[in-house]
Amino acid sequence: MSLAEDDPRPKPVQIADELRREITRMKPGAKLPTRKELAERFDVAGQTVQNGLEILRAEGLIFTAGNKGVFVSDGDRPTRDVHEELKEIRSQMQALADRVSALEERCGPNGS
Repeated sequence: MSLAEDDPRPKPVQIADELRREITRMKPGAKLPTRKELAERFDVAGQTVQNGLEILRAEGLIFTAGNKGVFVSDGDRPTRDVHEELKEIRSQMQALADRVSALEERCGPNGS
């Protein structure tokens, strides 16, 4: 299932909305598909899926259990896990640093 091309909303928001509908039919503790599976399903990059999952995590609908995966919340978990947030911020910073480095290499030493 690809996201609607004519939908003006950002792709992470579209992903979060679709998963939110599915989560309402799932039991607490149910495991969501992997980020890779979701990226293939929605035909987007893994980071786009991660951003969509972050929306749901901030709403308290899902939680991450380390390397075990992403699960439907039972509503009793805190909406924010500081360690997970820091890990995500570091990941995003590294991705940005990699992108800047690639752009700098393309532009050459004098910026042209």
